[in-house]
Amino acid sequence: TDVVDGELLPKMSLYEAAHILGKGKLSAFVTATATAGYIIAGGTSPFVAVALTAGTYLQSLSACTANQLIEVKYDRLMKRTARRPLVTGQIAKSTAAALIVSELTVGTAILAATCGAPTAAALGVLNWLMYVAMYTPLKRVSATNTWWGALVGGIPPLMGGVAATAGILYVPASCASLVPAVLTPYVSTSAAALAAIGPAYLLAALMLAWQIPHFMALSFHCRRDYENAGFKMLAFKHPVRASSYAILLSVIMGAMMIGGPTLIGWPVEAMWYYPGAVAANGLMIYKSVRFHQDPIRCCRSCFVFSYMYLAVMLAMLCLNHVQPVTKAVAAIEYLMGEETAAATIPDQKKTPTQV
Repeated sequence: TDVVDGELLPKMSLYEAAHILGKGKLSAFVTATATAGYIIAGGTSPFVAVALTAGTYLQSLSACTANQLIEVKYDRLMKRTARRPLVTGQIAKSTAAALIVSELTVGTAILAATCGAPTAAALGVLNWLMYVAMYTPLKRVSATNTWWGALVGGIPPLMGGVAATAGILYVPASCASLVPAVLTPYVSTSAAALAAIGPAYLLAALMLAWQIPHFMALSFHCRRDYENAGFKMLAFKHPVRASSYAILLSVIMGAMMIGGPTLIGWPVEAMWYYPGAVAANGLMIYKSVRFHQDPIRCCRSCFVFSYMYLAVMLAMLCLNHVQPVTKAVAAIEYLMGEETAAATIPDQKKTPTQV
């Protein structure tokens, strides 16, 4: 046990340490976007889906743990992070370092071994580097850190997409020369590749845009903490601009979710998808507008609703891929066709047995 501010705190198990340092709930949410990317890009293997989920989750745990290890001295200065286990001493820094290495190694190995190609694993490592080596230090340098962090949120759906397409990642021809040589065999510039992985790219774009209203609301809610720790956040430097960006990106999300499927040629069950998408995105825009009008009272509401919005849209995108109404109608038509065919077959007249 450890004594912190006169309070006796118990030592943590390794499992508890991995979950808390790795922000288990946040990592699970990140992993859900990778799994959704796999589903909507046409992935059908339960084994690959489970492996993708496990590998992505471990990589995310590692990145979040590295973030806490780097920022431990700043976490001491913020009320909401002052009782994190590395700050209180419940978990040793050496334990955190071991978790970072082991989780990243095992997660990457799982992805490389099970997703048909090294592409998903490579994207995961790239995302880890962007989060740990770029976004984390940039938080103390520039308020643009939120925009760079948004890129990190857009990569997991692509990891799911390439897992569904045997590791083939679509890249525009103009960007093909930027791909590392080791991944060149797994990159395509063809329209067929874009059509196959298009839904995952749509989800990646949604995740990139979603980060802005989500984090602008959070950073305003925690603005005093961030300022005390020396983090550069737009929310306390230019709050009106921050909430304006939240509205703008919420509108863009609505446009993507309503017009995006048609743009990429993805079949849509219009009777339920469009009403649901309009309702969810309309509420997200409303929450962003309220955040802009009254940031002090409405920032937390916007932040919390952003999670609800994303959960609904992930479910709708996956359900639309399954096309339940289309399949149900086809099944009914098939059964009715069978009954009609049976009713039109004339009775066979019995002939007397010839002796």
